[in-house]
Parts: sequence; C-alpha cells; structure tokens
Amino acid sequence: MQASDSYRELIAKARWSHEHGRSISHITQGDVNGARLFSYAYRSQSIGTFHAARVALEAEEKHTASSSAHSFLTRAQRVLKQLEDKVVDPVPQDAGALISTLFYYDQLVNLAAEILDDAGVRSSFARVEFIRQRLLDNLRSVRMSNGIYTASDCVLPEQGAFVVPNLGISIVPVIYGDHHSWNTAFLTRDQYGVPVHRHRKGVEIHLGFSPVKGVTILGGSCAEVDEGYAMPIRPMTDHGFENTSGHDHVVPFVFGSLQMGGWGAFLDVEPRPPEADFIKRPLRSGEMNHSVFLEQELHRLAAKAAGVREVIISCEQSGSAETGGLELAATNAGGSPIELSADYYRIISVRSGRARVRIGGAESEVAAHDHFGVPAAMSCSITSIGSEPLVFLDALILPLPGALHRNYLH
Repeated sequence: MQASDSYRELIAKARWSHEHGRSISHITQGDVNGARLFSYAYRSQSIGTFHAARVALEAEEKHTASSSAHSFLTRAQRVLKQLEDKVVDPVPQDAGALISTLFYYDQLVNLAAEILDDAGVRSSFARVEFIRQRLLDNLRSVRMSNGIYTASDCVLPEQGAFVVPNLGISIVPVIYGDHHSWNTAFLTRDQYGVPVHRHRKGVEIHLGFSPVKGVTILGGSCAEVDEGYAMPIRPMTDHGFENTSGHDHVVPFVFGSLQMGGWGAFLDVEPRPPEADFIKRPLRSGEMNHSVFLEQELHRLAAKAAGVREVIISCEQSGSAETGGLELAATNAGGSPIELSADYYRIISVRSGRARVRIGGAESEVAAHDHFGVPAAMSCSITSIGSEPLVFLDALILPLPGALHRNYLH
C-alpha cells in the first residue's frame, strides 16, 4: 500500500525494534510525536472506514455459497473488526505509540488489504473490488500524510458512514480523539430529521450552519432555527432535530464521555417517544440550556482583535460530574501564530480563512471546513496565511471543576 516517506520511516523503525528485542534506543521524541499523530489518524477510521467496510463485506458474504470465498470474506471481516475494536485502547505518550499502537495498525491494515486482494475472491464478487478500493481510498489520506490527518465536513467519503441503530440516520465520523468525536449526521429531504433520543452516559453539542431551517428539540422544549446555532445536551436529556428546509441537510455534532471507551454515539443511543407538543422557547432560554446562535458568535469574533479565544459553550453546560463536559470555543487567530496545548485531546474545525498548522514537527495547510486533532500534551501552532480572517472552533471534553471521575481509558 502507498505511504509517505514520513510514514515509511516510522514503520521501518518499529520493525527494527521488533527485530532487536523491542529495543527503543533509536526512537526519538520526534518519532513518538509522529507515531501518535498517525495512530490518532487511524483511530478516526474506526467507524467510518473499518466498520463500514466490514458491514459491506457482511452483506456480500450472505450471497455466497462458496466455502473458499466465504472463508476469505470472514477473515477480512475479522481483521477489520480488530481494527475497529482498537479504538478502545489508549494511544501511549511514549515509544509504545510507535512499536505497539502504530505498528499494530499498520500490520492489520496491510493484512486486510492482502486478503481482499485475493484474485479468487475478486473474480467471484465484483463488489469486493469496489469495497476494497473504497477502503484503500479512505486509508490513503492517512498513510500519504505526514501525520496531520485532516477531514472535511463538505466532502463525505464513500463507504464512510453507518446507520445508527433504531434512529435510521446516517452518520459520518470526522475526527475521533480520546473520549470525544466530531461527526456529521446526513439528513435527506424526505426524512423527519434526527428522531428524538437520549444518551445515558454521553454528552453532546448539536451544531447548525447555514443554510438551515428546522426545529431543534431539547427536553420538552423546542426552538425554531433558520441560522447557525450550537446546543449543549446533558446526559439523559431527550433531544432531536426536525428538518423543515425541504432539502438535504447535515447536522454536525460533537459527542463525548469520560465514562466510556470507544465511539460512544454508536452504542449509547436510546430512542425516545416524542412529546405530543413541545413548548416553543427562545433558543437562548434556560429551557434550551442557553444555546447560542453560532454564526452570530463567529461573525462577532471575526470583528474583534486577533488572538482572542472565547468559550462559547462551557463544559458545565453540557456535562455531569460522572461524564465530564464538552467545551466549545472559537478563536480569531489573525496574522500572528496561535499556540495551543492542553492535557486533553483537542478537535479543531476551521470555519473561515486558511492556515499553516504545525504539530509535533509535522506541518500542513488547512482551510475552511477542514478538521484535525491535537493529541494531549502536544503543542499546535496555527498561523493565518490568507487575507480572509482565520476563525476556528475547538472542542475539548473536560472534567467538571471539582468533580471526581473514573477515566476508563487512561
């Protein structure tokens, strides 16, 4: 499989380590940083790529009576399930990120590709080649990068979505961190929208960007929206969205929980019967958890002095003592470099402008609609490189002040 020089050099070092008693004497901090970036890039493929490919192969397997082809398809599914399940394992901050996490991902990814490359299977099932190519296309953005994996919310990958059980909506994961993820729900014009549901141990922020027209639901209340908004949602709170626009619509959302491992929105979903009559409230009201008009906030920030980062949704608004809470902030970077670092994984969404990003020795350019992640304890430098104001959102999941929580992954 194709890979960048940066990726190949890291895998070569990991292989040398395994061939010499797992020695780490040759591994530098730069190697560790690069391995962490690539490992998180693979992690973001857990549902949208590995899970989606496995489900597609399951559908093909049901149509075969050939025992040999059946065996190949089963083997490929087993490997993809291992890659999918890897999401629950932490990414170490030491040499283990290279010789264990990244090396494990690389070996399994190559094995899955080799199994699906079998001539017998490909000749018997035309769609297996299609599934294989979509899998490789999705992985190419990881392996051909220098470690900074970016994903766009306006270019949704083929074979990169899944249907949420009991809700019937398609979701594309964009970036996955340690305990939270940035995602996009795709709604067709013929769908109601996002059916009312709740999460037992998860917290969310629903986002809307123009063009949007609908009704966002929280608890027993609702608010009409025809412009961008952000709505924080605590655990065990009914919520949904009615799409009244008459056209297809996407609903970005951030999901997280310090109580759960893996991509929780896939498992922690409880459909709820809708209220007979939701009470209409102002979006900013207490009943709507003091939601905000997001695009108004971004325009206001773009007009302010550069270098300002403002918290739009606090972790207390969305969280609980057990789950932690999601913090959503916006930054007007201006022309000077912005330095970001934290003890927690950070997901960044560029809303306007272009920038040069540097994380742990790797450098890349990003533009509006791009998303990327910054691992915990790694610094990120962001510099505007265009005439348009650089404005971006960032999301963290944090323990509530003074709260004790059990961290299941670390």
